[in-house]
Amino acid sequence: MKISEQHTWWGEAFGTLTWLWIFHRARLDGPVVLGWRHPWEHAPDPFAAHDDHHDDHVAPDAGETWDKFSLKAIRMTDDDDDDEEDEEEDE
Repeated sequence: MKISEQHTWWGEAFGTLTWLWIFHRARLDGPVVLGWRHPWEHAPDPFAAHDDHHDDHVAPDAGETWDKFSLKAIRMTDDDDDDEEDEEEDE
């Protein structure tokens, strides 16, 4: 089987392009695939505006804020009307 030189060249060009794309995606998705970070923890945005001159504006710890929220969300209070719904279903 004889293959033309043009087809060989195009095959090498697209093969190179494919491997470059695979390496690019591995660079971006590698930590998620290897379990080094969660998929919902996005990589830093290289185009985000950075203000390195003002260190006095420190954001609150996100983990602490989330813990406070989750504790408030799971706390049962008198406002919960789950019991009223059960009583209506019994009748």
